[in-house]
Amino acid sequence: MGLLDNYTSIGMSPRPKWQHQLTITRAGRWMYDELEEQGLQIVSEATVTDDWDDLAPDLVIFDQQFYPLTIIEITTHRELRRIIKKCYELINRFPQSEYFVYDYEDGVLYMFDSETGAWPSSKEYDLFSKYLERPLIKYLGK
Repeated sequence: MGLLDNYTSIGMSPRPKWQHQLTITRAGRWMYDELEEQGLQIVSEATVTDDWDDLAPDLVIFDQQFYPLTIIEITTHRELRRIIKKCYELINRFPQSEYFVYDYEDGVLYMFDSETGAWPSSKEYDLFSKYLERPLIKYLGK
């Protein structure tokens, strides 16, 4: 469930669970006004380019030219490592962007640190997007 999964047919499985979808809805709602004031857009499940067959993360913060500034994936604990590995496809293409992966089952957020190549977690640090005022987990959690 995530970045590269194919859900193109009716009944494709496994589809993201309720908690996954509710996290996307909640985050978009809580981030929208703050981002719009900066001329930025938050979009769910949209491709990172205008190629509609491109990768489509769960949430993307775009600038006015639709360059992906922040990419957020929401996943289960079981799928966490697989989703982090898939993020490297986008990291290589958009190295200036921010990358976050949220494990909604454990309530832990991970952020790619481009300087070290590590993925520190919200268990250790308050993880911030440079486009939002509060720690990012505050927009994702209940």
